[in-house]
Amino acid sequence: MAEKQHLNVVFIGHVDHGKSTTVGRILLEGGAIEQHLIDKYKKEADERGKSGFELAYVMDNLKEERERGVTIDVAHKEFKTDARHFTIIDAPGHRDFVKNMITGTSQADAAVLVVAADDGIAAQTKEHLWLSKVMGIEQMIISVNKMDITKPAYDEGRYNEVVAEVKSMLGMVGFKDDQINILPASGWKADNIKEKGEL
Repeated sequence: MAEKQHLNVVFIGHVDHGKSTTVGRILLEGGAIEQHLIDKYKKEADERGKSGFELAYVMDNLKEERERGVTIDVAHKEFKTDARHFTIIDAPGHRDFVKNMITGTSQADAAVLVVAADDGIAAQTKEHLWLSKVMGIEQMIISVNKMDITKPAYDEGRYNEVVAEVKSMLGMVGFKDDQINILPASGWKADNIKEKGEL
């Protein structure tokens, strides 16, 4: 049996744009973690007053991360598909932890830049994109996340606005936008995560 191709993928982007939740969803949908663990994390998140953070708790393991609801350190989890072996790297999005984001990105072969549809491009979105390019990342996917909370939900107009902003920024940094896949998603609702959604 041939060895599966291994790929290290870092999730980057502005704080609160849904990176850890998306990673948790990918690991759940991909079978790398089980639902009972999410149920346990849901109970813990609810007790901390952080309802809705259960998927993020898959990667946010530090007590301070769970209390603050912010990724601080880089976290790694592995999972396999029929064709590939992935190491997912969840990088912090808060500006105070850029050093940790750099550490995570330095270990990556590819990146997923997560941009919240409601917020669009933010300060760390730009910084993370620049840093990833400087660090040699050439393979990237842009996930326009949180499409479920646009007004109205799954608003195609809002998606197109964010895509236009992202494409402009890609060009400034030196990425060729025709070589970067951009897709609408909802890490929370699992839209366009494991299977193509109707977005």
